[in-house]
Amino acid sequence: MILPRLVRSKFWVWSILVVLVVVTALRIGFSFLIQPETVERGLEQAMENWTGAQVHIGKETHFSFWPYPRVTLRDVRVVPDGSGELISAETVSATFDLLGALRGHPSFSDFELVRPIVRLRREADGTFNWRHSGWLVEAIEATKATGSKPASDPSEERIGTITLVDGVLEIVSGESRPYRISDIDGTVTWPTLRQRLSMTLSGVSNGEMTRLSFDTDQPLALFAGRDATVRASVTADPGAISFEGAANLSGSGFVNGAVQLSTPSLSRLLSWQGRDIPAVSTIGQMTVEANVATSGYVARLENVKLALDGTKATGVLDLNMPPESVPRIGGTLAFDRIDLRAFLSAFSPLPGADQNAPTIDTTFIHQFGMDLRLSAGTATFSPFALKDLAAGMRIENGRASFDIGDSTLLDGRLTGRIALAEEGFRGGGKLQFSLSNVDMGSIASTLALPGPLPSGIGSADFELSTKLPLWATTPSDMSGKFRLRMGSGTLTHFNRQSFEKLAAQGDFFSMSAAGDGSFDFTRADVEARLDRGLAELTKAEIEGSDTLLTLSGMVPYRTGSLALAGLLKDRTTADATNGKPGISFFVGGSWPDPVISPASILTGRQPRQ
Repeated sequence: MILPRLVRSKFWVWSILVVLVVVTALRIGFSFLIQPETVERGLEQAMENWTGAQVHIGKETHFSFWPYPRVTLRDVRVVPDGSGELISAETVSATFDLLGALRGHPSFSDFELVRPIVRLRREADGTFNWRHSGWLVEAIEATKATGSKPASDPSEERIGTITLVDGVLEIVSGESRPYRISDIDGTVTWPTLRQRLSMTLSGVSNGEMTRLSFDTDQPLALFAGRDATVRASVTADPGAISFEGAANLSGSGFVNGAVQLSTPSLSRLLSWQGRDIPAVSTIGQMTVEANVATSGYVARLENVKLALDGTKATGVLDLNMPPESVPRIGGTLAFDRIDLRAFLSAFSPLPGADQNAPTIDTTFIHQFGMDLRLSAGTATFSPFALKDLAAGMRIENGRASFDIGDSTLLDGRLTGRIALAEEGFRGGGKLQFSLSNVDMGSIASTLALPGPLPSGIGSADFELSTKLPLWATTPSDMSGKFRLRMGSGTLTHFNRQSFEKLAAQGDFFSMSAAGDGSFDFTRADVEARLDRGLAELTKAEIEGSDTLLTLSGMVPYRTGSLALAGLLKDRTTADATNGKPGISFFVGGSWPDPVISPASILTGRQPRQ
């Protein structure tokens, strides 16, 4: 039993050795039998046939036969007729078949290009400088004419794998500066022109290592300007984008499919692509998923899922990127929650943000246009929170505005508008806000405002403007008008009986001395004009069930001081004939504890007892 096994074992060993010797002998023999000039010229001819351009070899060709027959051309240049250099490479190598080489017709596959430089130029008609003639163009033209084939169908010629080592790609479109990608490494797998094309490449684009993955099952249809299914992704540290769907590269080309975009910093992503927009410098991590369909220079994104710094939104977006104009963004986004302070600060610092900022870059209002409608279940503007927000952001022709069409604040309604032009960012702006049926006491409590203040449900209107840079504006730099209307409510920290008693004594007293109670009223109506830190109280009436309190005068709120004349009188006996003319007084000092001066002190008259 052992001897037969040993014999069989030796048989197989000798068989393998004989095969190896024969293969080695053939390889060595073929190296003497083939003509190097034939293989060299065959590879040159193949490259010329594929590209339709002339191939020039600058140095001696190198051959190797182990482990596979391979030919290497050195100092290669591919020059189309009537055009500049298309491709240059330190070496171009390919495997070839020995039998074909013996017959004088070698076939080549599995190419490798070392340090190639590819220079693509896009013509005005959308074509590139390499699309003139050759097998590739023939196959593309044959695909355009459905059902036709060239006499010798190059689309069945084997290509195999193309390996790129330390390559450079330059793309020129019109008069713009070349777009350059360097340090390109990777492979392009393309068995034949009619089979699946896939590529995996990496290179340095705008200073960032970038990785590209692309494949299509219909490469000729894609290059011929017909619809084809593609899958592509571009990944780099500033961001990543992927697409899967249909694409068309004709003059009226389009894409239609699913797209995903993610970036740790939107400003870094835009800067990487050569767009420096300071307005988005505060926007951090962002991801977008959508179905995209393009037509010309317009892209429509439907079923958008947006995540922005932890905030999520859904909606529809329209992007218009005309070549001779600024890009425009439009559409509708519904947020679960949004930070309005952060959102508005992305376009310009808000009033009081930086008193020392001398300038701010406002070029963004000329860099793009926007007509965006926003909604949010919750919108915060610290320390307040709005519910059911409906708003719009518009940027056009150097003007910007933000409108709150509707929102709920403290069970009431808030609407408003911020309107700015370019000079507005640098020297002025307008703010308009309206509050309806809002709890004014809660506003005062949230802002921790001290002193006697009306509390209750009311409405207020603000119309304010500033001539200073928006980011350097404080409330004391604004001008405009203010109006407050309230129904039943309470004037806090005001005890009417104590106030009347102290005033009747004919001596100065502080407001806090009469602040141990409250005054219920049935109506409050306040109007004021504001002028850069000075408020003129044109009307202030707080009416109780039997008492009316009126005030008028000036409030220099820049310094927190007061200069008001007041009258507290009985509503039913408001004249002096019944001996009760009311209490006149002057309010001075500073808020929140001003000094009350009865009129009798100022006039030298003693109050009636």
